[in-house]
Amino acid sequence: YIDPAYPRFDLVIFDEASQLPTCEAVGVIARGENVVVVGDPKQLPPTSFFNANSVDEENYEKEDLESVLDDCLALSMPQKHLLWHYRSRHESLIAYSNAKYYDNKLMTFPSPADSISEVSWVQVEGFYDKGSSKQNKAEAQAVVAEIVRRISDPELRRDSIGVVTFSLVQQVLIDDLLNDEYRKNPQLETWANEMYEPIFIKNLENVQGDERDIIIFSIGYAPNELGRVYTNFGSLSAEGGENRLN
Repeated sequence: YIDPAYPRFDLVIFDEASQLPTCEAVGVIARGENVVVVGDPKQLPPTSFFNANSVDEENYEKEDLESVLDDCLALSMPQKHLLWHYRSRHESLIAYSNAKYYDNKLMTFPSPADSISEVSWVQVEGFYDKGSSKQNKAEAQAVVAEIVRRISDPELRRDSIGVVTFSLVQQVLIDDLLNDEYRKNPQLETWANEMYEPIFIKNLENVQGDERDIIIFSIGYAPNELGRVYTNFGSLSAEGGENRLN
């Protein structure tokens, strides 16, 4: 709490403003003479999705909130676009988003081996347990096996690891399975703790801004045990889901 008698700030800056609801920003804006709002409208919107005690990822009404960035854009405030993309170590990592979301306007740094993509797809023969757990156990086991393989190898262990799941229940499953491996072989946890950055396991809703050398996506959604594919992919199927994918 800042006393209203306190002098106003010369400048207020919001970062990651695409995730900040306007209602939480108004009081701060009122404390400043000038405001700079920084964010990407093509990324994850603020959501009240996880405020509830229980989350049904298949059947929930749209709970995205208006962000302070959205409202600033609607008000036609003066804009500046940052076009240099420095985060991806290889152009193939940003190529899809650049083409589909940013009209190929992002300026990226050339990679030494452009013909070789750093994005790879690994098919797992599992199924999506839509009727019960809403998890893909075989895929979670494959992700954990890959983590174990990497932290068991002195060379591969030099690369930090992040896991991103497309649902909360898949995140919990992978986390539990990895902890099971640690209990069976405590040396694995010792090696993991010695990595220069900790392994993270997060879902789409709370991963924005994190960086690791290796990112593993667990999509989870797949045919069910009878081979039927459902076209409801949780929050990705809702309005604004394309921004979550980005």
